[in-house]
Parts: sequence; structure tokens; C-alpha cells
Amino acid sequence: MPTKPADLSLRFSAKSAAWAICLTTLGPLFFATAFSSVAVAQGQQATMQAAERAAMEAQGGPSGYEEMEAGYDDMDMYDADMEDQGMGDPYGESGYGSGYGGQPNSRGGGDLKPSPTVMLEVFQLDWSPLAERVQQVLTSASTSQQPVALGPVLRNEAHVAYRYGNLPLALQLFHGFIARGSDAAEQQMDQIKFSKHFRKPLWHLRVGVSLGVHGDSSTTDPSPITDSGTSRGMGNGEMGMGMDSGMMDMEMEMANSMQGMNEGMREGMSGMEEEMGMGGMDMYEEDMGMAGMGMSGMGMSGMGMSGRGQRNQAAAPSVPKAEMTDSEVNSRMEKFLGLVADTVKNGLSKRISDGKFGHALVDVEAKSTTQGHTVNGETVDEAPQSMWIPSVLFVGEGNSRDTIKTAHYLELDLLFHFDVGLKENRMGAVSNISRVKVMDARTGKTLVSSAAMDNTEVERMTRVGRGSPSAYVDEQLKSLWAVVDERLTLSDLPTLSPEVARKRVAQVLGDRSMTPLRKLAEIRYYGYRGWLTPDEVEQAFEITGGPDAMKVLHGSESQAIEAIHKLVVETEASDS
Repeated sequence: MPTKPADLSLRFSAKSAAWAICLTTLGPLFFATAFSSVAVAQGQQATMQAAERAAMEAQGGPSGYEEMEAGYDDMDMYDADMEDQGMGDPYGESGYGSGYGGQPNSRGGGDLKPSPTVMLEVFQLDWSPLAERVQQVLTSASTSQQPVALGPVLRNEAHVAYRYGNLPLALQLFHGFIARGSDAAEQQMDQIKFSKHFRKPLWHLRVGVSLGVHGDSSTTDPSPITDSGTSRGMGNGEMGMGMDSGMMDMEMEMANSMQGMNEGMREGMSGMEEEMGMGGMDMYEEDMGMAGMGMSGMGMSGMGMSGRGQRNQAAAPSVPKAEMTDSEVNSRMEKFLGLVADTVKNGLSKRISDGKFGHALVDVEAKSTTQGHTVNGETVDEAPQSMWIPSVLFVGEGNSRDTIKTAHYLELDLLFHFDVGLKENRMGAVSNISRVKVMDARTGKTLVSSAAMDNTEVERMTRVGRGSPSAYVDEQLKSLWAVVDERLTLSDLPTLSPEVARKRVAQVLGDRSMTPLRKLAEIRYYGYRGWLTPDEVEQAFEITGGPDAMKVLHGSESQAIEAIHKLVVETEASDS
């Protein structure tokens, strides 16, 4: 039933009167706190009842109430539309809008103005949605505030880049922080290490990982080794080989049944959405405080793995969500490697956190609120290669001959390559045999390889109780970790003589694989230790970076930071 103009104007004017009282009589602080308490105390039901009683009195009896009850939902929707369009001021020059004393009441007649008691009740109860709006504004203002950055600018920016998953940028800024030099930088200088394998000082051993899958790679279940010892699919290993046709038919029937149930549920949901209509859903979301979220805010869309390029969409506009590692890469590794990936991941993470691969950036706080979220005033761009785990880049997929070339181009030091061979038999059982090898990204040579890890062997071993899957995987990786710990992890840098330091600087200046900021950091360190004279440091800076390097060495703080940012941009441009 259509809503009468008198009904509509009564509710509309009551809300507007509440706005006028708030805006003209209360100060900003009291305004926010007072109505927050009202929002808690007053519910939607009380507001509805007060508005209904006001309409009854204005229309002269129950007949007006009955009509209002019938058209109540339509009025709510109309009021919301009016407020959204900024038409919430019904006051005219005469003091009231056309809703009061305008159109006569065909049922009750007489004066349409409600009594002061009813008006006051409506005003008081109608403050609840107003207070909710005030609270939304205050919350929005607080969440849009920028994180306050404390401490050295360049160190903070290096940590920000690392938190957002851009390891190459983070390392450049870290080396720039050391090259500039300060009391805080000296603490990082003292953490330099030495690589026995590469015969050079390092703050950070750059490690990558790659994945190669061959054989029946199109199988729906790669059946990797799991903690339980059985492969994930029901048709895996010897268990799958012994499965008779009756059991396979039963499994197929169950799968078809589940598919039918899912389709029925989807059809039912579709019918409910059509019956409710989009307007009904919008009203429901608004009542629940979910206006503006839409279906995607409830996880109804995009339920698959989100790409790293979408991270800015899921967070507040002013502070994009930081994602250090790539969940898609991790899921891919887990799919084909299972327990093998978890074991290698834990082994690498432990060595990195212990400083075995260098101390640079191992102290980054994943959710820091004191380092800001920008580099040179801008949000951090996504890196071409994301991190599988912190400090370990994912190079890509392919055979080791191809991925090691990519690792060399990216100027990595070591590459952990996972090789997975899959073979599916006629019964659907999948044999998964995986190996891990560590390669020198500088030369392309394989330094060490693990023993083969076979899922069917783990299933047999578990079935007869000969050991656990984790113990089996640890044993197959034992020789690999022995070589990594003995030859490839970093050790303390020995004391150098000035003559040896100068020879090392000559090598640094001619090394095209090192970025200018990486060179400046090492040169600065030798000067800090007294192995180079100030003149020698200045000369090496000049050769490496020209006037920009001189600003890093002798300029003001702002000049040095500007020069370092310029060197970062030039290096990225030359790499692209």
C-alpha cells in the first residue's frame, strides 16, 4: 500500500529535528561521546515503536497505524534513499516542511502535529542511527591515520619493503643504510659475515627456490608424502592397487551424490536471492552494520587464492595490507611436495633466523606500526619474484637447467631446486618421487643432492610400523643439510690487513654483479674498521657512484637519502 505524505513527513521531520538539535546545541567532543552511549542504549525496535506511536497520534487512531504497519518496509527504503541523496532537511521558511499542516488527513482530520511528549520521545529514540553514523565517521578517521615512523629512515624503508615482499628493494635500502653510516648502521656493520664457498664478505646470502614437475603432471592428485604416511587420494599407493572395482564404484557414487547435493544447494541459494531481491539484501546488510561491504566482504566472491596484486584491494585505502610471502607459491609447493616442502621450509627458516645465511633483515617485524608503510613517500611495488618463505625467493617452475639460469640472472647465490616425478597406474594410484638439490647460482653447478623420497615406500613403511614419515624424510635430507651447514652457511669475517682490504675493494669495484649500494656498503665497512683511509674510502665512493656517492658520504641527511633513492631507481631501471 502506498505511503501517505503525512506519514512520511512525520518520520522525516522527526529525524531532521534531531539533527538540528545536535548540530546547534552540542560541542564536537560531547556530540561524539554522548551519542555513542545512546547508540548502545537504544535499539532499532525502540525507534520503530516510537515512530509508529507518533504516526498513530498524527493520524488520529488505529486506522492510521494499520496503514503504516502495512507500508512500513516501503517507508524505510524511501527514507534511506532520501537521506543518501542529501535531502534530510524538511524545514522551510515557515519552520516546518509540507509534512506538517500541509495535506489534510482524510481519515482523522484536524491538526496533524503530534503532542510535545511524543515528539520528544521520537527525537530521543531517533538519535540511535545518528549516533551510529557519528561512530562510523570517528572510526573512519582513526583508521585512515598513517603509521608514525620512528627511527632511521633508510632502515625503516628497508623493513617496509621486506614486509611487502620486495626483497631486492629491501636489500638495496639496507645496503644504502650502511653506506650512509650512523651509530645505528654501525651495529649492522658489525654483523657482516664471510662465505667460505664464495670467498667474500656478506650481510645476506641470497637464496632462491624452484620447482620442476615431470611425468604424469596432469594427475588431479600428485599424492605427496604426508604426516600420516598415506597419500592424500583414496586411490594412492598399494592401498589403491588393492582396491576392487566395487569400492571404486562406491567412491564414484559418493562423489556424484556430493556433486548433486552441491548443485541443489546452489540452486536453492539462487532461488532465495531471486525471491529476496537485491534491495532486500542491501537492507539486511545495512541493518547489520555491513553497508558497503557487498557480497565480496562476506567472502562470497573470490574464494580462490587471491593474487598478490590484489593485496591493496583488501585493506584500508591509506595503509595497504603487508604480505611478506606468497600464499599461492606455498600452496603450489605443498600440493606436489607435502611433508618434503614443510621439512625443507622449516630447515631453511631455522637457519635464516639463526643468522646462518646472514643477519640482514632477520629482525623485521611483520606487523610493525613504527616504521611507516612507504618508501620515498610511495607504496611498495610488487617484486617480480615473490618470497616462498621470508628471505627465500621463488624463482619459478621448470627443469633445473632453466631455473638455474633465472637464478643467475637474478644474482642469487644458492638455488634449492625441487624435482618431482609423477607416475599414475591404471588403477589411479600415483607414485610420487621427489628430490632436492642445492645449486651454485654463480656457476650453475650442483653442490649436493638429497636421496629420493618415495611416497609408496613411506606407505609401506607406515603400514608395517617401521618408522614415521617425518623420520624418513629427515633421513633422506640428512646429507644435504650436512653440506649446507659445513660449506654453505656463513662464518665470522676474519680480520683483514689494509693490503688485503685494498685488494678486496679492487675486486668489488670491478664486480658487475654487485649493485652500487652493495659496493658502497662494503667500502664503508672497511673504512669503519680502519682498514682503508678516509681518502681511500672517498676515492672508492667516487669511482662507484660519482656525485651521488659523494652526497651519501658527505651530504646532509636529506641529501644522502635522496641520492640513495636515486641510485635505487637507476639500478632497478638497468635490471629491467
